[in-house]
Amino acid sequence: MLKKIALTLLIGLATLFSIVLVNTWRFRSVQTPVEAIAAPPVTPQALQHFQQAVGFRTVSYGDSTRFDSAQFLGFRRFLEKTYPLLHQTLTREVIQGYSLLYTWPGRDASLKPVVLMAHQDVVPIEEVTRDLWTVDPFAGTVKDAFIWGRGTTDDKINLIAICEAVEKLLGDGWVPDRTVYLAFGHDEEIGGKGAIATAALLKQRKIVAEWVMDEGGIITKEKIPGMQQPVALLGTAEKGYLSLNLTVEKPGGHSSMPEPETAIDILTSALVKLRSQPFEPSFSEPVQGFIEHLGPEMPFVQKMAFANPWLFKKIIIGTYDQSAAGSAMMRTTIAPTIVQAGIKDNVIPTQAVATVNFRLLPGDQSAHVIERVKTILDDERVQVSVYAGAFAEASPVTPVKGFGYQKIERIAKKSYPALLTSPFLMLGATDSRHFGEVSSNIIKFSPMIDPIGFHGIDERVSLESYQTALWFYEQLLRDLK
Repeated sequence: MLKKIALTLLIGLATLFSIVLVNTWRFRSVQTPVEAIAAPPVTPQALQHFQQAVGFRTVSYGDSTRFDSAQFLGFRRFLEKTYPLLHQTLTREVIQGYSLLYTWPGRDASLKPVVLMAHQDVVPIEEVTRDLWTVDPFAGTVKDAFIWGRGTTDDKINLIAICEAVEKLLGDGWVPDRTVYLAFGHDEEIGGKGAIATAALLKQRKIVAEWVMDEGGIITKEKIPGMQQPVALLGTAEKGYLSLNLTVEKPGGHSSMPEPETAIDILTSALVKLRSQPFEPSFSEPVQGFIEHLGPEMPFVQKMAFANPWLFKKIIIGTYDQSAAGSAMMRTTIAPTIVQAGIKDNVIPTQAVATVNFRLLPGDQSAHVIERVKTILDDERVQVSVYAGAFAEASPVTPVKGFGYQKIERIAKKSYPALLTSPFLMLGATDSRHFGEVSSNIIKFSPMIDPIGFHGIDERVSLESYQTALWFYEQLLRDLK
């Protein structure tokens, strides 16, 4: 009897092993071969323009009273002076006072237009960290083969590279086959009202774009476990955005006579409880695309796991859970971002409030998230309400077989040697999420290589990245058939 059981187990294991090997063998590359063309060197003039752009403190603050219109108007004048052909040839419209929409008419009116996006604004510098910066954050310093400064990676590299490419092509007398719109928002970092108004204007004019391209995924040489080649991550969807306030109200009093539990105690316990129960991981459509496009290119063990996700799902998730970005690809995330309580060091506050930000995986609706939070907390003393700020459900998914994705994929490979491409789930929010009624094909991609310091100290982007971005946009515009 035992021998029979052992034999059955052995046959089962052999069958399973055979299925795994066959699936791995059948897991073939879906990469389209494209020969790269070496990018020309960055001219001193183009580099200077990027440095000058960083010098404008086009900062978006959550507090509208701190908005410095002079910086945005100065940046607009800088664009006018630096790119005269662009401003002579393209029609410019100013939206919401500061967002810019340029129209470049194409030769063939029967072709759908395309939209290239970038944003002018940058996040603030935390004053307590200013002395921690290696260089002046608004000087555009070139140091150690990087361009340093706030906004270099997010998002002035794209805006300036687009303008440089357009100016160069106009100087060559080139005209695109299809109409091109350039949409440069001014408040992406605080919700994108400029982008909302721009998208509404295009919709009102019944403009349906072939595709829209905005900031998003990057070229990475180091962020994907097991990959030996550089990979361009082309965002095909964007996680949703939801913030909730957790409010606790309990009589306070003098700090010399604390009750066994205060409003702050209840709130902090709620935050710990919430963070200790993360959302279950799952493979959304963009992540499935990531597996299909990059799995066949990986070393055998990783390839085998990606070829058989039904068997190795826990191993895949465990690998990607080792980094914050990898984990965020697989689940709706929970991040406390603001905690407010107290007015004086010897007064126990009556109210304590925490704001918790959620980035929603495609398929996780906001209503479901709110209900789950209430269930986890299971405490009537903690009131859950929607934060009065930015909000968006997860975006629709752009098809990888669509014209827009395949065009941008090909140009990316043409612009950078030995490049692989993959769909990607955009973890942050972009202005392009407002353009769903302008186009069903929205790709989120920034042609820069492993930038450093998004929204942080010593933000910087390599000179190689700027060279690649300039070349990418030139190639893309030349190939708009």
